[in-house]
Amino acid sequence: MSVTGALMIVSMSVHNILLGAFIIAAAITIALPKQSQALLTNFDKVQRKYGVNLFAVLFTILTVVCVLDFASSPADAQFFNNAQTWMNNAFGNAAGNGQTTAVITLFFNVLRGLFLLYIGISLVQIVQSARNDEDWQTLARTPLIIVLSVFVGDLVTGLIIGGGGAA
Repeated sequence: MSVTGALMIVSMSVHNILLGAFIIAAAITIALPKQSQALLTNFDKVQRKYGVNLFAVLFTILTVVCVLDFASSPADAQFFNNAQTWMNNAFGNAAGNGQTTAVITLFFNVLRGLFLLYIGISLVQIVQSARNDEDWQTLARTPLIIVLSVFVGDLVTGLIIGGGGAA
């Protein structure tokens, strides 16, 4: 089972979806707190039984995998890049003029810009709430949901149009 898990992590790393899997796992952990607590309790029992700090081992493995993943992956961090390429190929060339491609590119760049502005403003609000000792976790949920939605949307778009990969 551990070999299968390691092979799954390597496969996800090769296909550039490792970070998205971590985001989905974090969202599942937040959504199912009782089951997450039960899993952590089992980790604690195993640690006491064998005298090994499993969290340190898991952290080290995940750190090495993430460093290798980000060091070996090309830097295409644009979301909906596959959708933009597909729309340029499907509609830009079909219309017979270059202006259609420019409009499609402008649309996706405006969409990316609005997303980045929203995330930036949300992060400033979260930091301000944390500094003022207010409930910053409630404010952090909405941007996390938006980022997760964009990732899943990009993944599903890649599946629909036949492209691969996510953010």
